[in-house]
Amino acid sequence: MSRIHFVVKESAKIRYQAEAEREGKSLGQWLRDAADEKLAAARPRLFTVEELREFNAECDARRSDEPEPDWPEVKRMIAESKISGLEIT
Repeated sequence: MSRIHFVVKESAKIRYQAEAEREGKSLGQWLRDAADEKLAAARPRLFTVEELREFNAECDARRSDEPEPDWPEVKRMIAESKISGLEIT
């Protein structure tokens, strides 16, 4: 095991310590958990085989007889969704 030393403002340390106490953890454990959560959120999520099968089944269920739009149309739709702040579904 190794140690990490870093400097924080006293007010931040007090807030971290208070939250750690509320969660019933030591300050060190709370900081480790916070760092692990940050790493987990930054990693791309890997799917299980079953999740991929379910996803593929959902995609197959959405299929229609209409052809997919041509690439220029798809690019236009993506650009419009970014401009308007809408998610692509």
